[in-house]
Amino acid sequence: MANAILRLIEKIGELTVTGVESVARRAQEVSLALSEQEEAAKKLREKKEKEKEARKRAIEEKLLKLREAVALEEELPGEEPFEIVPEREELREPFATRLVNIVSDLFSGYTRAPSSFFANIQEDLYKANILMPASKYIAFAIGASVIVAIASAVLFSILFAATLGALGSLIGIVLGPLLGVFVFFYARIYPKSKVKARSDAFSRELPFALRHMATQLTSGAGLLETMRSVAQSGYGVLSEEFRRAILEIERGATIEEAYDRMNLRIDSPGLKKASRQIISTLRTGGNLANTLKIIAEEVATEMRMKLKDYIQILNTFSLMYMFALVVAPVLITTLVIAMGIAMKGLPIPANVMWILYLAFFGVGIYMSFMVKRFEPKV
Repeated sequence: MANAILRLIEKIGELTVTGVESVARRAQEVSLALSEQEEAAKKLREKKEKEKEARKRAIEEKLLKLREAVALEEELPGEEPFEIVPEREELREPFATRLVNIVSDLFSGYTRAPSSFFANIQEDLYKANILMPASKYIAFAIGASVIVAIASAVLFSILFAATLGALGSLIGIVLGPLLGVFVFFYARIYPKSKVKARSDAFSRELPFALRHMATQLTSGAGLLETMRSVAQSGYGVLSEEFRRAILEIERGATIEEAYDRMNLRIDSPGLKKASRQIISTLRTGGNLANTLKIIAEEVATEMRMKLKDYIQILNTFSLMYMFALVVAPVLITTLVIAMGIAMKGLPIPANVMWILYLAFFGVGIYMSFMVKRFEPKV
């Protein structure tokens, strides 16, 4: 138990030193991510415009053919003409996209006030692969929080008024804005949480993808063909990032630049190690397949070590959890009953006992969250 606690303290110290050392590096990553986000958004807009024009021309050609067919049918007796109603352009977009556009347009004039609260949001959007301008995201966050606040205030007022009367309406009016504030803060941390989730999902699939790449390279395929093979496989976030890297290479970026940008979006030590070896092999030559196999084994070993450390921490937490939720309440209850028999009366009021039980229950919930937080994503 003591060794596990010491090891936990050492890990926290290592994380603190790593955070201090990454401050200067993060400043460079911010500027690079911002410029890359603008360039990627511009190119994607151009591509969407071209696709939109192509779809428009195809629809016009289909409509022209339909009109010609209708004109021929109108010449036949007994046939009534019918009108061709083209599909509305806005209905081709998903409902969620149209809803975001409507809400962000309504609150687009209020984005300057919380701009300091949403500092570096463009970097988080770029890393989270959310193709949305920062101003539009801020406007949607404001609009969603306002709508949730108003709707929840009305709903809670009606529900609580039926049971508590005027006091219930007042409680509902207070809870509504509080829920809106919660939605506003959640909108700020959502991109960062998505970045962390994507990095964890990427790290889980990395050993399998590296073995895949090593097998492809051993069979004689080139590095770019290997990356395309991984991008077309079912590795989730990892395949998505490789597809994005292939797209950047096709637009003129080098393989080294594509891996550097991938490291900006994904926080994975295994990816950094693999990308360094790939870039080094491209510059100096070497057997990349064997190197990737070795890195895959190292990453898998690190994941197993994290799982073993988590099991040791879990053993410590299980003892603390059992003491907080089982031993301590039973011990206190037994002592109170024994003292009550000796003193012919409870030494502690019943309300205080309930408060103690609730406190132990809260400690148990907190420890459950801590156990989930230390769980390795393997």
